[in-house]
Amino acid sequence: MAGFYTNLNEEWEQKTWDNYGANFPRLVALKNKYDPGNLFRLNANIKPS
Repeated sequence: MAGFYTNLNEEWEQKTWDNYGANFPRLVALKNKYDPGNLFRLNANIKPS
């Protein structure tokens, strides 16, 4: 990762995407599998699709 601490970012999703780079789609897939209801949505949230 590069850029900023993701747990401090609440500005916009694109900035989070940029910080994770090419790993972001994989993280979304994991979120869809293990937390589709977005229970763990605090700090560095990656929204399920």
